[in-house]
Amino acid sequence: MNPAEIYDALAALAAKPYDPVEFPFDFALATDNTPATVAKLKGGTFNKSDLPGGVLMNQKFHFAPALTGMAAVTLDALRANKRTLKHKPAILIATDGVEIAAEHPKSGDTLHCAFAELGDRFGYFLPAAGKERYRAAEENPVDVKVSGKLAKLYDALIRRNPDWATDARRHDMNQLMTRLIFCLFAEDVGIFPDNQFSRLIFTHAGDKGEGMREVLISAFTAMNTPRDRRDALPAWAREFEYVNGGLFAGGIDAPVFDAPSARYLRDVSAENWKGINPDIFGSMIQSVADAKLRSELGMHYTSVPNIMKVLGPLFLDDLDAEIEKAWDRERALRHVLDRIAKIRVFDPACGSGNFLVVAYRALREREIRVLTRLAELTGGAQTEMWSVVPIRNFYGIDLADFAVETAKLALFIAEYQANALFQQAFGRKPADLPLRDAANVVCGNALRLNWEAVCPVPEDGGEVFIAGNPPFLGKAQQEDDQKADKDAVFSGVTKKYKAFDYVAGWFYKAGQYIAGRNARAALVSTNSIVQGDAVSTIWPLVLGAEREIFFAHRTFKWRNNASANAAVMCVIAGIRNRSTAPKTLIDGELSFTAANINTYLLDGPDLAVTRQSTSLFDLPTMRFGNMPGDGGHLILSTEEARDLREKSPEASPFLFKFLGSQEVIRGIERWCLWLPEEDKPDWERVDEISRRLELVTEFRAESSREETRQLAGEPHRFIFEAGKQRDHAILVPSVTSERRPYLPFERVGADTIASNLNFALYDAPDWCMALIASRLHLIWIGTVCGKLKSDFRYSNTLGWNTFPVPKFTQDQLDALTKSAMAILRCRYGHYPATIAELYDPEKMPNDLRAVHKANDDLLESMYIGRPFRNDTERLEHLFKLYAARVKKLKKGAA
Repeated sequence: MNPAEIYDALAALAAKPYDPVEFPFDFALATDNTPATVAKLKGGTFNKSDLPGGVLMNQKFHFAPALTGMAAVTLDALRANKRTLKHKPAILIATDGVEIAAEHPKSGDTLHCAFAELGDRFGYFLPAAGKERYRAAEENPVDVKVSGKLAKLYDALIRRNPDWATDARRHDMNQLMTRLIFCLFAEDVGIFPDNQFSRLIFTHAGDKGEGMREVLISAFTAMNTPRDRRDALPAWAREFEYVNGGLFAGGIDAPVFDAPSARYLRDVSAENWKGINPDIFGSMIQSVADAKLRSELGMHYTSVPNIMKVLGPLFLDDLDAEIEKAWDRERALRHVLDRIAKIRVFDPACGSGNFLVVAYRALREREIRVLTRLAELTGGAQTEMWSVVPIRNFYGIDLADFAVETAKLALFIAEYQANALFQQAFGRKPADLPLRDAANVVCGNALRLNWEAVCPVPEDGGEVFIAGNPPFLGKAQQEDDQKADKDAVFSGVTKKYKAFDYVAGWFYKAGQYIAGRNARAALVSTNSIVQGDAVSTIWPLVLGAEREIFFAHRTFKWRNNASANAAVMCVIAGIRNRSTAPKTLIDGELSFTAANINTYLLDGPDLAVTRQSTSLFDLPTMRFGNMPGDGGHLILSTEEARDLREKSPEASPFLFKFLGSQEVIRGIERWCLWLPEEDKPDWERVDEISRRLELVTEFRAESSREETRQLAGEPHRFIFEAGKQRDHAILVPSVTSERRPYLPFERVGADTIASNLNFALYDAPDWCMALIASRLHLIWIGTVCGKLKSDFRYSNTLGWNTFPVPKFTQDQLDALTKSAMAILRCRYGHYPATIAELYDPEKMPNDLRAVHKANDDLLESMYIGRPFRNDTERLEHLFKLYAARVKKLKKGAA
């Protein structure tokens, strides 16, 4: 069930007479549980509650019936119940059939409402259906209701007219939906006479919608035809106002309706469209035509607070400061008004227009504020009491035709609502019809289009602000056409672009657009764009020598789709032409002025950490582990290794533990054959070894890689051999979960071979472990090496060889060795718990936390004489050390 269907089910439940016995089971059905599951719940199979009349459905909900007027008291009983604490349900519900008292135990958020409001408050109950709640949807249920009904209408029309789902007619279908939405909105808010559109089309379309196609064509044609040219239209169609404005321009057609589609159109027209919120409605309407978004209907949109994280520092905060400074001066306020009139906002990945709508409304709000103040200063002697913010100043590009049509519609709606507020403030507004302007939103590929052709550079001295949330898509997620898009952008610019994230194209084109102009840009991206090789490859192209980052949000969770992407870690970077104006760095709730924002989004010098073949700070050499390239024939399970020893004891010297990253982290046991050339006479006599080597030869001979085929004649060798330790090795997995508070490592003896999924310090001093196990090293790796999806990706050349360390004394090295051994002893004390279990952030033993904290404090005191206050301070100090070292080495080389 999508949220719209859950709304319908809960609204139906609220309309039924309350039955305390049946209510919890009806609630379970209404929140997307199958009838079979509910039947078992009813039979007591899944009911974990021990309260009288209570029903506890695992992690979904815990219900208890309340006596009259006692809903809040019963909710207290649910909170204190031991089974609530054990099973951790998403929602607690108590009701007497008149009032509902509910709570989300995880957040403590409570709800007290009338029982009849159960449907309207559906957003609050979405967690019981396994969907994260988004407050804006809960507070404005009409958006979800009409989206759900539009989806049913859309599907019914496609079933009756399958050709309207083809590429040739998809634009016509999308345009039909936006025209219908406009008409339904217009008749509810007063643009059309009350119910005019619905009344006329249903009066003349027949009982089963058999004449709906012709009726809609006549209605839409009338809206695109001035009144004095309507003689050829039916008399009833001539009643409609002349709309134009682009919405009804061009070809006018409609699909054939049948009884179901006519019924769905009647249902959606019966809704009250006055409360539509264009901030989010556009994205919700987009989900009507996109089956992939149906499961998130009503929740797939970019939240206004997140949009303001972009628009605020980009230009609105500056505008607010200018208004405040000009507050008591008429001439200065008129200058602000002139500035507002000339602002262009351009979203080159606009989707259904969320950024554009929020920017438009924000400018209209500030316009009203300025005009109100001007009226106060002049005693009401105002002449220009009309809006100076036309929607033609808003530009966008999107690849999806329906998104483009929806963005235009959302801006029409936003304009009407802003004009209504203008009328409340000043007693007048422009005539609603005909529509005068349309937003400049085009359908196309933003990486192939000329942005200046879409959003021309203003000739009136106005500013252009580029803002948006382009598609991220790392290298592995890109399709062939997206790779071709990158070819089109970067071919001839750089040879290193193949590994770029898809979003890099938008950053590059934004940088080119604003170069030397009165323009700025701010885009959202995953934080991979400010990590790893991206810093040294992408950003020099974006910024060049003449541009800079003037504000940035450091890593935060971007929640534009509440149940699907809570783990997406994003940054926002604002770029401008170089200026002496202040720069702002935002980290969580903290905002501060920065002397310089580098491409790691730190207040520090401009630099990029680059790969090094040896350590810049004289740390021991770290190498890859060993890559078998054997088709699995040199690798053995524990059982295979045991059988080989029993059958051929002479093979024992050639069996070694074989550890990759998962073996280190999860304690998995595997073995390998390690066959030195000098011992060939001994291992050649073992039949099982010879058999396996023949299989290796066959595997390599059939490989598509030339390097692998060349080693078919040496099957005893790993395809890449880093060697092995004489005494011990320190292994560091190449990838580890971002959830772990420290990087995993393991110390192994001479009986172990490291796989290529680990990096290894062979026979290195044990104090190296204290560095790897530190918070300092974790954040360095996370910043300069980047991540694989959301996991830390380790690199010896980029992470270890660049890791800044001070010059340690021997006493300090001894102290670090003791600290590292304390961590190992503590871990061994929890045997057989694995690293994965020990470093689960929710289950990490207290004594292990303590020894790591002691290690951090010890190491950090060697850097600055005390522990660092936070990760930002850690990184800034590390980068200062790195910059100083690079400068010294360059000076020495010179």
